[in-house]
This record gives sequence, structure tokens and C-alpha cells, in this order.
Amino acid sequence: MVLAQPLFLLALTALAIPVVIHLFNFRRYRKIYFSNVRFLQEIRQESRHRSQLKQLLILLMRILAIACLVLAFTRPYIPSPWQHKTGQGKQLVSIYIDNTFSMEALSRNGTLLESARKKAHEIADAYGPSDQFQLLTADFEGQHQRFVSHDEFNTMVDEVHLTPAIRSLKEILTRQAELFTGMHHANAISYIISDFQKSTSGIQDLPSDTNTMHVFVPVSPEKTDNLAIDSAWFDNPIQQPGQTVNLKIRIRNYSGESLEKIPVRLIINEAAKAVASFSIEGNGTQTVTLPYSNNASGIQYGTLEITDYPVTWDDKFFFSYRINSVIPILCINGKKENPFLKALFENDSAFSFRSANINQIDFSIFGHYPLILLNEPDDIPSGLIQELKKYTGNGGNIAFFPGENGSTTQYSAFFNSMEIAGFSGMDTTRQRISEVNLESKLYSNVFEKDASGHVVLPENADLPVVKKYYVIGQKVRSAGEDLLKLQNGKTFLRVTPVGKGQIYLFASPAEEAFTGFPKHPLFVPTLYRIAMLSQPSWPLFHDLSSDQPIELESDSVKSEPVYKIKKTTGGFEFIPEVRNMGTVTLLYTHGQIKEAGQYTIENDGNIIRGLSFNYNRQESDLRCYSTRELQSFLKQSGLKYQTVLASRHAPISGQIREMSQGTPLWKWFVIMTLLFIAAEIAIIRLMKD
Repeated sequence: MVLAQPLFLLALTALAIPVVIHLFNFRRYRKIYFSNVRFLQEIRQESRHRSQLKQLLILLMRILAIACLVLAFTRPYIPSPWQHKTGQGKQLVSIYIDNTFSMEALSRNGTLLESARKKAHEIADAYGPSDQFQLLTADFEGQHQRFVSHDEFNTMVDEVHLTPAIRSLKEILTRQAELFTGMHHANAISYIISDFQKSTSGIQDLPSDTNTMHVFVPVSPEKTDNLAIDSAWFDNPIQQPGQTVNLKIRIRNYSGESLEKIPVRLIINEAAKAVASFSIEGNGTQTVTLPYSNNASGIQYGTLEITDYPVTWDDKFFFSYRINSVIPILCINGKKENPFLKALFENDSAFSFRSANINQIDFSIFGHYPLILLNEPDDIPSGLIQELKKYTGNGGNIAFFPGENGSTTQYSAFFNSMEIAGFSGMDTTRQRISEVNLESKLYSNVFEKDASGHVVLPENADLPVVKKYYVIGQKVRSAGEDLLKLQNGKTFLRVTPVGKGQIYLFASPAEEAFTGFPKHPLFVPTLYRIAMLSQPSWPLFHDLSSDQPIELESDSVKSEPVYKIKKTTGGFEFIPEVRNMGTVTLLYTHGQIKEAGQYTIENDGNIIRGLSFNYNRQESDLRCYSTRELQSFLKQSGLKYQTVLASRHAPISGQIREMSQGTPLWKWFVIMTLLFIAAEIAIIRLMKD
């Protein structure tokens, strides 16, 4: 126990007053003469010892009452281990309010965010009028980077709203330390009001700090139940007008209870497309399939919806994709055009087919074609090799048919530039294609499936015959995938990723003198799927919390473009940062998009891309650290001065004063003074002489 006003102990000299009164308050007796002593039998004899005990007890009560009263004036208290860190004068108080989406959960007194705002007000009220306060939220806004007065701080607290931003405890403590360093003040203390989610807090990675006092104020939800749409994807990457597609949806249940017949709705371009219901186990995931048809070409904006209360921010999921009405294809011919390729693509309205001679090519048009057919060149000029290298690096795709008189030496420059395995020679042994890679994307959904959902080709399948072919070699570190193989194990068709595109390498030209492949039914789906898979695509959705740039495909890259990102519903637009990285254009949003939804990228008034942004689903898991778990982690951290303000019935302001000023005891001494006075009165009245 420590005395704040020890000079008041001089008043203990007043203890002599009851002692003096006790010593000089002797009872004097008067002699009375009786003529007859027979009347004294009715008088009770006084017990001298009993009277002395009573007087001593009264004296003791008076001494103790005066002593407790004097000690109360000395303002005694039990010192706090933090007290030596709190200097005299102005205090600098930084208060972080967790305003992430998980704070939408309900507590006993409303949402967690409302409870956090209330606690922030109570913390500020615990300090003096000369102290300064700094508000910090997950947004890390510029207006929150300064210390303000008590009244201005309370106004700022009332303006705090939910945000999609996610901050770890390490980021928060680092930012607070930077602000304190700039102020150069010793009396600094930081408060963190949060639900301390297990999925986002990163409590195992706290920074070391031996100077600042850190107070953690947990607010906990009553229930952590939540249902969220986690992700969505198509089972087939190719989208065409009039085509029926299957959209896969992964839904996650963050409660321990099983749920049944939960509806999920799909909206495409503001029109309802499909409705389904699902059941899901407690703490499990469920994949729901929604089949629907693409009715038109162009950008398709999709929205998935479920209903779940009270956490609603993760009940919607946005995605977008593009359907091209026409796929442009460029065919670069060697000596002549190929009638099979021309017949396949030129007469199909789904394709825009253009032929060019290898010696008469406009390289500037390459970016407008997602697929280039290299048809039987006997030699490939060095200038064309360089342009094709840039083309694949920017996401272009090449289907290579070797020439009838091509030389492996002449082709080696092209293959070396692309860093893929080339031809090692010519083989004239008659072979038959015997193996089709049914696991590849190229042949996905091409063949009929059996009752079990698998594709199994019969052993005697009538596959194309190959009379002569180039032997495709094996290259170390090659990521190529064999799509068609011959009976002798050699490769007839291989796809290899190059840059951001792919090269489909055929072992023979599409000529009857070499192979029966051009007239075989397998020829059409193979070339058709190559063209379809060559279409430029963008991600179905983006994460709002990600700093990853947005890449634009080659046909949208222009010299000195001015891009704008706009919300489809209007009211919001901005110009992103543009960086040209060779043949790729990167757009950086720098966190300017705050709201999930559908957006567009425009250039010169033309929409060139659709964008869909979703909130990060980490916050969907509402499980939080308990006070005991939080204290355990903090003890193992590098924070020298830290404590947790557990939820108690006492006001938080009182807990803070107790923490900073110690536990005051003067009230207890006043109470004891009154008790001793009451005891004295009871002794006088109840204890008989």
C-alpha cells in the first residue's frame, strides 16, 4: 500500500484525545449513610471488571475510527505494475477501433461495432481534458494520422463505419508505434478494441515493443454462426452464345448446426437465371451446381445470393465473363493454303478467318488474333520468330503444322527461341494414333461419358492413321502436355505453355500424303477446341483486399491510353495507375475500390473489360480468441507492457483509472471508520455495566 498524501499522518496525534478522555474520566463515589442496611439487598453489585472491559472496547473503537479517518485522508492505494510507466503531464492515447466486417456480428448491446464505439468513448472519458487522442481504424485513413482533443475524438468515433479492409495486429501496432515516434512523448498508451478473430488477427506474429503500453479490449459476439458464398467457377472454360454451362458454387457453413433447404439464386445481367436449394453439414462446405444458358454475346455480369442473418456482407458473390460472338483466327501459310483448315474455319460464322502469306505479313495485326495457325512453313524468317515470341509472351496462341519439305535445322531457330522441344528427324513408319489424353482441357466434354461420368474409348477405336511424321523430341524442364500419341509411344500433338500463351505442335502437316487426320472426325473437335481455348479470358472475380494489378489482354493495349474504372450502377469512377510492362498493361487500383460489385474498364468511352470485386472471405469465420487465449499469447509476445481489459460489470473508465493510478483504498477506510463508530454506539447501548 502506498500513501498519496503521507503528511496527513500527522493527524494521528489526535489518537491521544480518546486516551486522555479515558484516563481522566474517573467515576467519583459519594458516601451515603444508611440507618439500616437491610435495603441494600435489592441493589445489584457493580462488576468492576465488566465496567473496565466496556471502557477499553469503547476506547479501542474510538482509536480505530480516528486512525481509519486519518488514513482515508492520506489517499492510500495499491500501486499498479503499470504506474511507473505513466509520467506526469499530458497523455498521448491512440485507440484502434476494429471496423472490419466481422464487427457486424451481434453482441448483447447491438453490433460489435456499436460496442467498440461505446468503449472508445469510455476510454477517452477516463483521461483528463489536456490529454490528446488519436483514432485509428482498419482503413488507415489520412485524417486519423493526428492527435486531437477529447471532443474532436468523440466526433470522429461516431463517424466510424464498417470497411472491407483487413489489418493484422502487427500492422496496427506498427502504425501506432510510428505515430508515437513522431510525437516524441513518453506518456504514450495504445488501445486496441477488436473481436480478435482467429482467421485475421495474426496474433502469433506480434512485433517487439518495450516502451509503449498496450491495452487490448476484446468485444465478443454472442454467436459465431455464419453462412457464406466462398467461391464460384465454371466446369468448362469455354463460353459461347446459346451454350448451356454449369456454374459451380462453393458455400461454407461456419456454424456447428446442419442447415437444410437453403435457397441460392443466380442473376445474370439483372435477370434471374437459376434458383436452387442445398443442405450443408455443420462446419462443412457444399458445392452447388447451377446450370443455365448463355443467351447473348458480350460481357456477362453475374450475382449469386443467399440469405443469412445477421452477417450479410458475404451473402452476395459477384463474377463476370465475356462471350465472343466471333473468334478471329490468322492463318500464316507457307507455299499454299490448306483446304482443310480453310473449310473448317472460313465457313463457320463463329470464326473470323484470315489468311496471309508468310512473306507478306503485317505484324501489327497479331494482337487482334488470339490464335495464329502456322501452316506448313518450310522456313520461318528471323523477323517473324521475334514477333511470334512477343505474341506468345502477351498471351497469344500458335498451332504449328510443319511443312512437307521442312528441315529440322531450319525449324530449330524457332523452337530454341520459344524454348520448347522441336523435331529430331522424320519417321516414315506407318503408325496409328492410339492414345487420346482425355484428362486435358482440349478434349474435355468432347466425348460421351458413361453412366459413371467417365469417358472410356473402346480398344478398337478407329483413330487416324499417320504415314509420315516428324519426331517430336523431349526437352528437359519442359512443361508440355502430350494430347495425342502414336502406337510406338511417340507424340503426334503436344501443347506447351510459352510466355502467357501456348503452342500446339503437330507432328505432321494437315495433308493426306502424311496422315488421315484432316479427314478423320477427331480433326474438327481438336482444331475447334484449340480455337475456343485460345480466346482471351480474365479472372471471374477479384479480391478487394488484394494489391494484385489488373492485366489487360494484348488487343486492348494502345499507345498512351487513358483508362477509367467505373461502377456499372454509376456514381463512382476513377483513373487507375497504368504501367506498361513490355507488351502487357497493368492497372493498379491502390485500394480506391471500397465496395463489392460490378465495374467496367473504359478507354475513349469504349468498354474493354468487365470487372467483379468481392470482399475477402477471411472475415466470414467469426471465431475469436477468448480472453484467456489472448492473455496467453500476449505473455509469449515481445510486448513488455501489455494487459487485457476483460469484460466486467465495472465501467471501463474505472478499470483504466485503476490500471493507471493503482487501486484506491480511501473508500474502504471511510467505510471502516463508520463501522467502528457504529460498533462504539452498539457497545455503549447494548453492553451493560
